[in-house]
Amino acid sequence: MASYCSYFYGEGSQLRNRWIKAANADAQNPFAELSNVFADLPEAANFLNQLSERAPEEIAPDVKTLAEALKHVSADAGSAVSDPLGALASGLVDGLETRGAEQRVNEYTLRNCGKPPGTTG
Repeated sequence: MASYCSYFYGEGSQLRNRWIKAANADAQNPFAELSNVFADLPEAANFLNQLSERAPEEIAPDVKTLAEALKHVSADAGSAVSDPLGALASGLVDGLETRGAEQRVNEYTLRNCGKPPGTTG
């Protein structure tokens, strides 16, 4: 479990910071960082694949499910730059299919690894 937590919060910190930056993008230009988010999808899929190899048995299948979903979305994201709303809509089905896995991974990680470094509350 230590390897999972260390990799999740260590290697994952750069991705996490970019996603936070995109979520907090200028309200006058809500799509300003969207292209960066879509560019990060292959990296995020690879990160989750690597994380699944370090994950304890109880959570590894859920992490792998998320990695495969991101890999699929990233393969279909070629149109994201020209049609970000369309890309988001096409990813909705994948999002609904992975919601349970995402929730379990989040709960497991918070319970066993603690909150992300630098967060409060």
